[in-house]
Amino acid sequence: MSSEDQAGNSVTRLPWPEQFEALAEQSKSPILKAFYESGCVSPETPLSEVPFVALDFETTGLDASQHSIVSIGLVPFTLDGIQLGKARHWIVRPKLPLHQTSITIHGITHSDIDQAPDMKDILKDLFACLNGRIPVVHYRNIERSFFDVATIAG
Repeated sequence: MSSEDQAGNSVTRLPWPEQFEALAEQSKSPILKAFYESGCVSPETPLSEVPFVALDFETTGLDASQHSIVSIGLVPFTLDGIQLGKARHWIVRPKLPLHQTSITIHGITHSDIDQAPDMKDILKDLFACLNGRIPVVHYRNIERSFFDVATIAG
C-alpha cells in the first residue's frame, strides 16, 4: 500500500467533520476544496433540520470506466419539504458516443447533447448546490463511481 493510500485510509477513519477538514487541506481542486471547506452537517443536528439534496445521473451505461454521465438532476429538500425552486438539471456532453440502448433507457438523444456543455464546465455550479448538504442517491455504487471519474477529469 502506498503512503498516499495509507493517508487516504487514515482520513476515512476520522469522524466526518475532521474528514472534511483533512480533505479540504489535501484537495488540489479549488471546487473540491470549497466543497470540503463548506463542512458537513454537525452530528448534533436534529434530522428535521438536516439539509439534503436528491441527486440523480443518467449515463451511457453502468461502468464508469467505460461510460459517461449525460444528465444530472438535483432537488434540495429537508424533512419539512422539497425545495423545487432550487432544483437544477444539466444535460452534459459525454466523452463517448451515445448507444441506442442508453437512448432508449433515458430518452436523451444526440441532438440533446450536440450543444451541451462538458461535465467540467458545470462542476462549479453542481458543487455549489451540494455544499453543506447530504446527498441522497438511488444507488451509491453507480453515482459515486461516475462522480469520482467526473471530478478527476474535471
